[in-house]
Amino acid sequence: MKRFIAAILCVGLIAAVSTGCAYKDALSKENKATQATEATGSSATADEPKPADFKDNLEGLISYFTELEYLAMKDGKLDESSVTVMDASLIGAKEGKKFITAYGGKAITIELYEYDLKNLNDTAKTVVESVKNSGEFTILDLPSVKAYLSNNGRYIMVYTDASIDDANPDKESDNYKHREEVIKNFKSFI
Repeated sequence: MKRFIAAILCVGLIAAVSTGCAYKDALSKENKATQATEATGSSATADEPKPADFKDNLEGLISYFTELEYLAMKDGKLDESSVTVMDASLIGAKEGKKFITAYGGKAITIELYEYDLKNLNDTAKTVVESVKNSGEFTILDLPSVKAYLSNNGRYIMVYTDASIDDANPDKESDNYKHREEVIKNFKSFI
């Protein structure tokens, strides 16, 4: 019986020590990350990619979002397994892709569509005008979809983060701030 109690105490002691070390390690990593962020804070903005450095097409926008690390990455590149080619013709777009990613531990879906502004069909005109006027569009009698139009009118983005309550968003949450940053950079693309 004494051996059994001693064994339990040893296991408990090992667990406590391991947890303490892991906690200290986590604090150390967080502290180093904070110091690195503070040290590079001013230079980080200088190194941030500019929309003008990318081609004015869907692939350029995807490259821009990849550089900003808004899309899922694997080995320093876009994780192709997170990409789905969309039937862009449903909204009159020339081309579209959907990306599954995450931020703050929450799943996010980003859909990007490109329009040929010189050759808009009726569906494209309706969708673009609807997004421009109300920030949403509908297709095939489905519920309306919240979307964003780039400043040049050539791109539409659908950004879905279920952790954000659009009716009453917590504007202080990291995911809300991240979404607003993504929207700002999307709108300013080329």
